[in-house]
Amino acid sequence: MSLQGVLFALLILMVLAWFACVRKLSRELRERHPGKFDEMGLDGVWSTDDNTKPVFALLAFLLGREDRDLGDPAVSSLATFMRWFFFVYLGLFVVLVYTILSPGPQGRGAPLASAVQAPSRPADRREEALALYRAQKWEPAIAAFDALLGDSTRDAELKRLRGAAHLQLRHFDEALLDFRGVIEIEPSNFDAHRDADRILSRQQRWDEVITMWDRYIALVPADAEAYFERGGTYYHKRDFTASHADAVRSCELGKAEACAWAERLKERL
Repeated sequence: MSLQGVLFALLILMVLAWFACVRKLSRELRERHPGKFDEMGLDGVWSTDDNTKPVFALLAFLLGREDRDLGDPAVSSLATFMRWFFFVYLGLFVVLVYTILSPGPQGRGAPLASAVQAPSRPADRREEALALYRAQKWEPAIAAFDALLGDSTRDAELKRLRGAAHLQLRHFDEALLDFRGVIEIEPSNFDAHRDADRILSRQQRWDEVITMWDRYIALVPADAEAYFERGGTYYHKRDFTASHADAVRSCELGKAEACAWAERLKERL
């Protein structure tokens, strides 16, 4: 393992140890010095909202050696250890940053060259595109997917994600094109069929939706969700007989919601 890897792993372990020390110190102050505990607001140190005040209060307590005013050897011993621990952590963090930023054995040009070359690797470019998608940066994600799909048009995952990004931007035609592309690559991909269904249904293109589900069901005849989706389309077409038949079949295949729907549809037959 490289020095950077060792330092990073050590810092992670130290963070966990630090949290354990903070928890112990908080418990000691709450039980033995409740006034100081309340003054520091340590009951909010684990808050998921804003814990800035108790965190700064804790650092002030440690770095200002306020533990001495309490006259409690147990608390002072723990606080002394935490001060030492804190400075060691900072030192190791500085070393890690230095190893990352310092030039490698090939001189200052080497790290820059590596940084430029790395994104050109397909795996790195794919991860960058996925990171943009997860961050909901739809337009940059689409541009990244475009570049990747220029290298491999048969990548169903990237096509579906690009379609989902287009859908977020209400680019319905582009999204539908991508979802249909996924179906062409993976004819049994249920999610792509459902995504395409949502767009076609929005445009009331019921016959296209039914044809699409017909082809899918021919490949996956035991998919309860597919019958449920096609039955919903028949319902919108006001073909209640076909809708009821699909609801019954979906129910038989185990979809409980379809059973209740089939009962309600009987009133329309």
